[in-house]
Amino acid sequence: MTGKIKLVHSGGNAVSLAVPTSNPSSSEVEFKLPQADGSSGQRIVTDGSGNLSFASAGASGKILQVLTNSTQDAFGSLSISSQQTPVDIPNQNVTITPSATNSKILVSFHQMGETSSGPQIYYFVLKRAISGGSTTTFGGNVGGSSRTPVFTQPLRTTDAVNRNDTPEYGICAGYLDSPNTTSAVTYTVQIANGEGTGTFYYNRCVDDGDATSREYGLSWITVQEVAA
Repeated sequence: MTGKIKLVHSGGNAVSLAVPTSNPSSSEVEFKLPQADGSSGQRIVTDGSGNLSFASAGASGKILQVLTNSTQDAFGSLSISSQQTPVDIPNQNVTITPSATNSKILVSFHQMGETSSGPQIYYFVLKRAISGGSTTTFGGNVGGSSRTPVFTQPLRTTDAVNRNDTPEYGICAGYLDSPNTTSAVTYTVQIANGEGTGTFYYNRCVDDGDATSREYGLSWITVQEVAA
């Protein structure tokens, strides 16, 4: 017999909830109702694990929240003391708490500075740390024991490299991540040296003299929650 729940109105008519026509793929299928009612015009959506919640109709793909962290600090330098070991760039992290486990996080950043030696041996990576969970570093597929997993590399403004007035830039125009959590997620921009050690002078040139050719810059990281 097909199972159903029938709710009978005092006037005699009824509304019923029935099991699917075909046998469910799992032995047990459980749906957890929201704790509170939604707003007018919202719909019930699932996170794919049986948890139901209310969402606005047509919310898929919409930006739900935007967080950013920018800095003009140009008074410091960052020592890279170990080959192929990324280090956090100061103040270049941002924490976001997704509103749903199936939300996507769009990450973009812009890093300005100058390295103490040729920029071609330096590289940036993106680190993701989930509160109470795992830490992941994003880069290319190593495919070998010696290769370096790079996310992006410094680009300089000119072909000449004199360590005085040739600022370099690391740019991520938009990386779409799927953290699959509603816990706090922290994204951090890191820099490393693929061939040895060195120094990264952030938001400034190596030579910090007070001259028109010694540029100061701005760095930032921005994250956006995108509805699935």
